[in-house]
Amino acid sequence: MTDTVWQIRLNVTGNHDLAGEMLMAATDGETISVTRDHDDQPWDMIIITRQQPDHSRLSVAIDDLEEHFAITASPPAISPVPDIDWLQKNWMDLKPLEIGRFWVYGSHVSDPVPKGKTGIHLDAGLAFGSGNHATTHGCILFLEQVLPPETPYAVADIGAGSGILAIAAAKINPACHIVAVDNDPVAVTVMQENCQRNAVDHVISCGLSDGYQADVIKAKVPFDLILANILPSPLIAMAKDAAAALKPGGKVILSGLNLAHADEVIRAHQQVGLVHLESMPIGDWMTLLMEKPNA
Repeated sequence: MTDTVWQIRLNVTGNHDLAGEMLMAATDGETISVTRDHDDQPWDMIIITRQQPDHSRLSVAIDDLEEHFAITASPPAISPVPDIDWLQKNWMDLKPLEIGRFWVYGSHVSDPVPKGKTGIHLDAGLAFGSGNHATTHGCILFLEQVLPPETPYAVADIGAGSGILAIAAAKINPACHIVAVDNDPVAVTVMQENCQRNAVDHVISCGLSDGYQADVIKAKVPFDLILANILPSPLIAMAKDAAAALKPGGKVILSGLNLAHADEVIRAHQQVGLVHLESMPIGDWMTLLMEKPNA
């Protein structure tokens, strides 16, 4: 880590959501701004990161976008930026979000939770998961569909980030026993704070785990429901672990993938015995619902 904050500026033509996701990963980006003045113009993209960008990783990502997704990008301009809390500025700019029954808001919002909505008080900080992404929307909408409101359920949130999905599960069904994990210690701290803000810390156990490997997960298997909003590659790599961690009849909600990767993720989980129940596309993004058959 360094005290210098970096910005990467470039223009993108094509699927800006997919481009932003891949370029954020290639630059260890922490926040992104994507704008354009007119529909026929390229997207102006600014990525903010605390890591000095690796030119080779960035070039590989840009080449991959052009070769596989027909997305073109201008040569990136990389420079240090003034000492501004960009994460805080980005979060302060976010308006409350309505996702299904939920109203997701930050500490900067003073308006009351609208009548008929369930509030989730969330400050993402350095953790992924403000609720603003289509994949989060898809996971919450499936969660509302499959999680019963009262039956005690064992739930795991793998790669929980800010903890938004685990918190939503706890508010849908306070009888749940939930374990939420991430492989980033900062994210674990953030999700613990968010669980306390939402008064669900007695329902959710937060921990550090690379996928399903830590004792905090192994001690709680098997699960009735698994949430995994990550990226296609780790979802595919962990398909066998997901299947092993589910009870017969248990379900898994998978997201963090765009439309192009959905079939590959489905196949990987079918190969370990899971059944594809439903897909939920939102824009260019996909959320999947799969189930482990009863024995």
